[in-house]
Amino acid sequence: MMLTGVHVPLITPFDRTGAVALGALENLAHEVLAAGAAGVVTLGTTAEAGALSGAERASVLDVLNAVCLRRDVPLVAGANTAEDLR
Repeated sequence: MMLTGVHVPLITPFDRTGAVALGALENLAHEVLAAGAAGVVTLGTTAEAGALSGAERASVLDVLNAVCLRRDVPLVAGANTAEDLR
């Protein structure tokens, strides 16, 4: 599959306790896609992937995968650690 259009790299939002704000992440993905993005990018350098645990990265991927499947758009995800490549 060839990617076309603008694919927006998303930040990873956090709540006041420092936990990943999954609801805010889902809303952000919907907002950029509604604004015309062709897809989203996650767990790259803007997504603090190196600072997230494996469970947190999996949660981010689960949320964004569901959004992208529902909207039929591509999700590009970074693999920044050896753990991500397994």
